[in-house]
Amino acid sequence: MLFDLKDVIDTGKLTSCDGVMWHFTHNPDDKQSALRILNAIEMHLNKIVFPNFETRWHYDDKVSQYYLLKMIKAPLVNTWVFWKYEEAMNFIEKEANYPLIFKLAVGAGSANILKINSAGEAKKVVNRIFRRNIVPYSFNEYKPELVLKHPRQLLRRVTDSLRYIFKREYPPIDYYDIQKNYAYFQEYIPENHYDIRITVIGNRAFGFIRYNRPGDFRASGSGRIDYDIKKIPLECVQIAHDISKKCGFQSMAYDFLTSKNNEHLIGEISYCYVNSAVYGCSGFWDRNLNWHEGQMWPEEAHVEDFVNLINEKKKN
Repeated sequence: MLFDLKDVIDTGKLTSCDGVMWHFTHNPDDKQSALRILNAIEMHLNKIVFPNFETRWHYDDKVSQYYLLKMIKAPLVNTWVFWKYEEAMNFIEKEANYPLIFKLAVGAGSANILKINSAGEAKKVVNRIFRRNIVPYSFNEYKPELVLKHPRQLLRRVTDSLRYIFKREYPPIDYYDIQKNYAYFQEYIPENHYDIRITVIGNRAFGFIRYNRPGDFRASGSGRIDYDIKKIPLECVQIAHDISKKCGFQSMAYDFLTSKNNEHLIGEISYCYVNSAVYGCSGFWDRNLNWHEGQMWPEEAHVEDFVNLINEKKKN
């Protein structure tokens, strides 16, 4: 049965369902509706849901992911989160080693990520997010030196400001939730020309590597994928499997970087991802690290596991 979950609360259609699947994405409309509706369905109607609470509550929220991974003692890239302006400034002036990575909590495909090369650059971004705000997916516009080099950006900002002053019209970019009053930094790990993406769905772990964008330190969204399984460290596969099992994730993609000491560290996680990238894998590893040959669409795995959960619930 297919229907719009935003309408079903009043129609009673949910009472005839064994479970609900909603593959919501990182746009603000989906996030504000899906989390609220799925919480009510799963918590108070006792329905099988995909993604379940364990899988979804930290989606597109790197700060939440940091606390989750820290609590379970997962191998995590060194990360610092500050909620107070003074503490963030003390860190960047006295403790931080540069370069450093600054991220917004939200964003996909390498968006909303800056490489900070000095304390001066760090102060600018900290002042911006604490004293004013940052709009996601518009980072470059908050670098004055870039605005001066690109008059069109300056003209657009002036035009948007005038429209707001005289017509109270917000710029289209304000569709995204304003980010304010926190600072999220990660250690910059050099000599990583690619990251290792492990996607765990149930008892299956799919793996590939993603090469960085040309002339960039970021790999996410590059589309430069290598499916050679010989290049995938089984340690990463094991770590991803262990975390998914421990946390009850139905679906989770893990992005690993490699430290100077050859440690495999998690940078980010996400319950959803580009499906064709996973389908391109020639097979998967189970929890015992046995290899199973054969391509599989992630949606096929999601539905297979979802139906099994419903059947198990009926038996019990």
